[in-house]
Amino acid sequence: MTTTATDPTAAAEPEPTPQPQPSGRRAARGKGAKSAKRGGRGAKVTRPGAATVNLLSPWVFEELRVHQLRRRFLFGLVVLLTVVALAWVALRFNLYRANEDLRGEEAVATGLTNQLRELAPVRGYVDGVERRIVTVTGATYDDVAFSRVLTSLAVATPPTASLASISVELAAAEVGSSEPGSRRPAADDPARGLVGSTCPGPDPFETKVVVGCVTFSGAAASRDAVSGFVVALGADKLFVEPFVDTTTTGEGDTVTFSGSVGLSPLAFSGRYDALDRELTKGATK
Repeated sequence: MTTTATDPTAAAEPEPTPQPQPSGRRAARGKGAKSAKRGGRGAKVTRPGAATVNLLSPWVFEELRVHQLRRRFLFGLVVLLTVVALAWVALRFNLYRANEDLRGEEAVATGLTNQLRELAPVRGYVDGVERRIVTVTGATYDDVAFSRVLTSLAVATPPTASLASISVELAAAEVGSSEPGSRRPAADDPARGLVGSTCPGPDPFETKVVVGCVTFSGAAASRDAVSGFVVALGADKLFVEPFVDTTTTGEGDTVTFSGSVGLSPLAFSGRYDALDRELTKGATK
């Protein structure tokens, strides 16, 4: 029989140290976690809602709202003042530019006024030239190229005939155009104001525009020569309605004749019709 002695100090086990218990949410969270571990994934954790208590007076919230409104009003006022200031600066800048442009234009106007004052004698000279243009144009308005008329008569006269006398009578000027300056070329008046020509023609019922009458007399070797002279005058566009009113046979075969022929508007020289345009060409450029 074996006897074993035991040390009373070694046999006594040390007492466990008490652990602090979690309080509140930690204890609930711990319990929830333990229950979740126990129940598995399908278990739900229920969290209780937090209770809130408002200890501030309603007047505090009203003051906060008033402060916010004041800040917004001040911010809007600052923005408005900024916009007004920018608009005022822009208007002042535009006004400054407008004043600068005005001063520049006034300076240009002053220079032009001085130039016009210096060119006043030239303006007077130009006015005098224009008055002379009107006078010359009016005086030569119904100018007939007599040299061309005489040349055409000489060309129409056959070799066996000759003209002894030639006289030209122009038609009278229209009433109201006696002043040289009042007679100006008109596109719708081929006679240029000359009316009342009494040059006789072969057909008194079908009259043509006549600006003058040429009366002639002469002698020819035969009546055929006189007839050829009349035909030649009729073929020339410078003449209108040639007419021989008298033929007389003298000694031998000599035939004396007399007659008349009208002048068409082509007899006008027109040499000064473009005088005003030519003289004022440089002034209008």
